[in-house]
Amino acid sequence: MYKHDVRRIDPTGHGRARGLVSSRVSGSRVDAASFEPPDDLSDVVESLWFGRWDLPEDAPHVTELLGDPCVHVVAERGGARVVGVWRRRWVRELSGRGLVRGAKLRPGAVGAFFDGPAVALSDRLTPLSELVDVDPEAFEASVLDPEADADGLAALAGHLRAWRRPDHEGEVGHAVAVAALLREVDLYRVEGLAERAGLSVRGLQRLFREHVGATPKQLLRRVRLQEAALRIERGEASGLAALAADLGYTDQAHLTRDFKAVVGQTPRELERSLYARPK
Repeated sequence: MYKHDVRRIDPTGHGRARGLVSSRVSGSRVDAASFEPPDDLSDVVESLWFGRWDLPEDAPHVTELLGDPCVHVVAERGGARVVGVWRRRWVRELSGRGLVRGAKLRPGAVGAFFDGPAVALSDRLTPLSELVDVDPEAFEASVLDPEADADGLAALAGHLRAWRRPDHEGEVGHAVAVAALLREVDLYRVEGLAERAGLSVRGLQRLFREHVGATPKQLLRRVRLQEAALRIERGEASGLAALAADLGYTDQAHLTRDFKAVVGQTPRELERSLYARPK
């Protein structure tokens, strides 16, 4: 399997993400990586990933991120689950020893594996056995028992193949194609996204509710804030006014308000905290 950049992994349920906003110093104590999916799943699976940690109880790592609009299928001891699209900041504290292996579905690909509207999974950790006919303990053993990550992730890919459903009238493929437009850097308004997708605004909203799990407005905002966080991490945001303009905000104050409302701190506070040593 082809390995992604390991620096941008949340090891606890969201895999590879653009909006990681937790301490890089603390996070360096966690081993994580993601990989390209097999070719026959690549249309609906974005990546396969793992995370493992062995941390003192009195020196935990708190992982925080602005996740992509993706659903994850996750294997962890005692916790085979589906992680829905997280519409707010994802936060989890890691301590002790742990291993997680998972699959990150492409935005809009929920219907390739599970019934029901994607929004029903949003902001929830749903036991896998509620969505597919599976023995959770056997599933966890098949994915987590192999010593090599490649073997465990290959087993997970095998489960996904077995659960994959026919794409009725190409609905999933269409949803994945429309959701991919979120990554177009010049789209800031729902009307522009709907026009690019060839849908009415209401049609776009229905599609996102059914197949993605959040509204187009929520996700366009999220993409901009992810980009802001990424540029801050890379040291490419020396001027907030210029950053705000690049991302389609009317002014610096609007960006700062949006950023703090979602991330919990201002852009400059994030910049100072990224490489702070944990207390």
